[in-house]
Amino acid sequence: MAEAQDESDFESEAELGSQTQAVVGPWQMVFSDQFTGSGNWQVTNRKDYNSNICNYTSSAVSFGTEDGKSVMRLTATKVSSTDFRSGHVKSNFSFKPGNNEEYKVSSYIKLVAMNGASYTGFSSTYGAWPAFWTVQENAWPTQGEIEIMEGYSFGGSTKFASNLFYGATSGQNQLGNTQERTYSVGEGWHWYDEYWKNQNGNVTVTIAIDGVTKATYTNANHGSLRLQNFGPHNIIFNLNVGSNSGIFNNNNINLFSKTMMWVDLVKVEKRTL
Repeated sequence: MAEAQDESDFESEAELGSQTQAVVGPWQMVFSDQFTGSGNWQVTNRKDYNSNICNYTSSAVSFGTEDGKSVMRLTATKVSSTDFRSGHVKSNFSFKPGNNEEYKVSSYIKLVAMNGASYTGFSSTYGAWPAFWTVQENAWPTQGEIEIMEGYSFGGSTKFASNLFYGATSGQNQLGNTQERTYSVGEGWHWYDEYWKNQNGNVTVTIAIDGVTKATYTNANHGSLRLQNFGPHNIIFNLNVGSNSGIFNNNNINLFSKTMMWVDLVKVEKRTL
């Protein structure tokens, strides 16, 4: 079961998903957090840009032990039908691969809800929209956005996807959702990985889940996607609720007592190509 696995279980498989060359340098850790405190993160206090019923607050971000792991918790709860409080954090650390460099961003995440004193699966909720992503927020999306994981709960079913956004002008995304790539994720803990490499100016982004490649993006086969203009990026975790664009019926949001995103570990590794 996923709860019994650790990071070593998926390392060799995930490296296959990075499309490495025959001779590369070793991975070197450049950032790691096992969530014993909040010093590496900026906690957000504002309304979500995509849902006017979701309000991010520092009180919805906490640190503790879940499933025997030291975790960061993002917790979404209902205050009223038009006010859901939740968590959003951004790393102080930022990164971008230079020429002949590759970065690997990894996190071990579980999505779960509580119905009173009992746990229930993320898929049973309705209207939760968690995400793990990297972005440069200044003049978005002129330096790109990489969605490693976006999850959507529909009260008995779920959708998970990676996605990329880019535009030459601030506030204008040229890609729509043309780069969305859906994949399946069951309940429990899962590894989510982003590989971002620049090999002699050819930039590639690969998304892997539990060591299995789910999406690969390159400049060559994605038209107006300008990966060479991406970065530097920070890392963001957030648990959005509802949608302004009709993804959910905001009148039917159901988070039970609370819905949570548990993050056991996030790490960034780098190597030369």
